[in-house]
Amino acid sequence: MMWHRRAKYCPLCGKTLGERPREGRRRLCCSSCDFVLYANPACAAAGLVLDGAGRVLLVRRSIPPHRGQWALPAGYQERDEAPRRAVEREIQEETGLRVDAGRLLDLLFVTTDECKPANVAVFLCVPQGGELLAGHDALEVAWFAPGALPDDLGFDNARRIRAWLKELTDA
Repeated sequence: MMWHRRAKYCPLCGKTLGERPREGRRRLCCSSCDFVLYANPACAAAGLVLDGAGRVLLVRRSIPPHRGQWALPAGYQERDEAPRRAVEREIQEETGLRVDAGRLLDLLFVTTDECKPANVAVFLCVPQGGELLAGHDALEVAWFAPGALPDDLGFDNARRIRAWLKELTDA
């Protein structure tokens, strides 16, 4: 089920939402007022954190989507936060490490049925301190050599990490 189809009631007037044609698409619209629930993507940020030995920092997710799988540290941007600041905050929350977000590596469009679609800005990050410790939304956190990434990587991260590392090496 798509995340936006879970909405049943208008946040403005409380009446029921139903699908209707609107602006060339089927959208959830209020049965009483003019409210339209646009299924717009959220903004998120992820970090490819590399240590001095070239190892990649990954978190084992404790929440959906991809619960129990390894992934890059990532999360949603707050409304008053720039993407670089968001990834620095998320990495500290999930791993205990402070980082500097540097080069923008990629801008991805990520969709799953478990959560809202997101535009994800991926930054190359450099550790600046802190203590490696899994945060509230991570089961564990660990460093992995590029040739020894875990098999259970969510979000197509294995392919992407290898491509980004190759791009960084070739640059």
